[in-house]
This record gives sequence, C-alpha cells and structure tokens, in this order.
Amino acid sequence: MQAYKLNTHIPANHRLEIALPERFPDGEAEVIVLARQQPSNTDTQARPVHALEDFFVWLDRQPPGPHSEEEIEAWIREERNAWGDD
Repeated sequence: MQAYKLNTHIPANHRLEIALPERFPDGEAEVIVLARQQPSNTDTQARPVHALEDFFVWLDRQPPGPHSEEEIEAWIREERNAWGDD
C-alpha cells in the first residue's frame, strides 16, 4: 500500500481536485478526508439527532435476535432482584 498526504483547503462548493505524483500507482484507491477544524456548535448540536436517526434506520434493518422479548425481560427482572435493597 502506498499513501500520499497533502494539505488543502475545502472550497465553498465542497469539491476537490487532487493531482497525484506521476510515480503514484494506477488502480483502485481509498480516499479519506480529515477536517482540521472542529464543527461549529450548531453542527455538534444537530449531529446527535442525525446519528440517532441513522442508528434507528440501521437497527430496523437488523435481523431479529435469538432471544424473545419475554426471555430478555426475565433476565432483567432476575438481575434487578439480585441487586437487593441495601
């Protein structure tokens, strides 16, 4: 694997054009873009909502688990009963 690192500026249109050195091999590649600055407060406040929505979409696509709802509830009751009233 060969890597090429460069610093650049992301323009307002969010489009990048990268010219690689001639010695860089042809073929498939993976591109990762890392932002240097932290998101603004409005971005960080909005992100968890989107992340949670994305999680629920992902969760709905998962196959059912091997345990029934009743089994899980019984295990939770058993665990709570083991806590005691100290």
